[in-house]
Amino acid sequence: MKYHWQPTLKQQEALVRTEFEILYGGARGGGKTDAGMAWLLYDIGHPHLRCLVIRRNAKDLNDWLARAREMYKPTGANFVGSEIRFPKGAVFVLGHLADDNAYEQYQGHEYQRMLIEELIQIPTEELYLKLISSCRSTIPELRPQIFATTNPGGRGHSWVKKRFGLSGFTGEIIKITDNVTGRTRVFIPAKVDDNPYITKNDPDYIKFLDGLPDGLRQAWREGSWQDIEIKGVYYSQMLAQANTEGRICDLEYDSSMLVHTVCDLGVGKQLALGFYQKYGRTIGMIDFWEGQEHDGLPQLKKAMTDKPYAYGKHFAPHDINQTEESSGKTRLDSAKELGIDFIKIPKLGINDGIEKGQIVFSRLFVNKIRCEKWLEAMRNYRAEWDEDRLIYKREPVKDWTNHAADVHRYMALIEKQMTGEDINYNEIIRNQKIRQDYGWQHTK
Repeated sequence: MKYHWQPTLKQQEALVRTEFEILYGGARGGGKTDAGMAWLLYDIGHPHLRCLVIRRNAKDLNDWLARAREMYKPTGANFVGSEIRFPKGAVFVLGHLADDNAYEQYQGHEYQRMLIEELIQIPTEELYLKLISSCRSTIPELRPQIFATTNPGGRGHSWVKKRFGLSGFTGEIIKITDNVTGRTRVFIPAKVDDNPYITKNDPDYIKFLDGLPDGLRQAWREGSWQDIEIKGVYYSQMLAQANTEGRICDLEYDSSMLVHTVCDLGVGKQLALGFYQKYGRTIGMIDFWEGQEHDGLPQLKKAMTDKPYAYGKHFAPHDINQTEESSGKTRLDSAKELGIDFIKIPKLGINDGIEKGQIVFSRLFVNKIRCEKWLEAMRNYRAEWDEDRLIYKREPVKDWTNHAADVHRYMALIEKQMTGEDINYNEIIRNQKIRQDYGWQHTK
């Protein structure tokens, strides 16, 4: 069978690897998507081959499908719903990671091959391990294997970097043997310079990469895994200072004090909640929660009650008073029916709010474990880059970082209202058993 595609030298290297986990790419333009599509075609003549293709969301998956139709045309592949079926019986199952529950929906299945596009979009290593637990084989001639692609940066940067032993400007192949499982994994670096199809036919894309600002250029053009300070990140200096001063730490819940919450009130992953305690002028962020797909106020209420905290005040943005078409009620009224009495946060322009957030950061302590998702978002929350004018816009990039950053911005506006004079000691006593069940330490 002939395929109308010729791999680059780096793609060839990735396609012949025998390690259990293959990570390919590390920069823009290295031909990651095509390499992954071609890798899946091994053993499509086997009637029992089952492969899983994972992308971040439905839109990205549709983009991948459009390219797959072209590459797979000579194979006689039939595209049916969320599957690609081949003449001899092999099947590719297509999926995306809409929420944290999506990582568990494949558990108990058997996929001999698993392609994960943009690995860096998976926020934690724990979720990745849940996903790849279904990469296994009961058929001796079909060896289980994972092929993942990625660029540096993004919410999963830290764990991907650690898992594959990446550092700095990684130009060499890196191979690791897992000390626990004995399985092997390998990183194959590829940059735009390794892709002759782009260097010859798309010089404007090279110019675009060369024109990126410091930080993004090193990551996307040169494939650097250093924790480079990307220009345009609003809180980079504040985070660095907090690290130096030991304020990103094992901050614990003080059971003698109330916990106040600050909410960015959207739907699904646009729903975010910060948990704070106030110690004089010092602010402690002890926890963070964000919603999943389709989550709303009931899930927010459950997130609050599942935590072992005695609560003080709850704050939400000013637009909580808008009426919902579905219910005819305001979200403020709906929250009251659930037992959440929100205080409205005053409206302030986003740039003025960010400035207040930067000022208050010097008084902030953060629990580095329970607020890990929040910290990752704050490291990546940045002004949007104007590719035409080669300058930063005044507005932040609209992406996954916004809602966590909005929680901080709102907190900066109301932090003086987070007081403890109305402390409810009965609620504190009631929560003692919950804290013990969770096994969380606390101070007196």
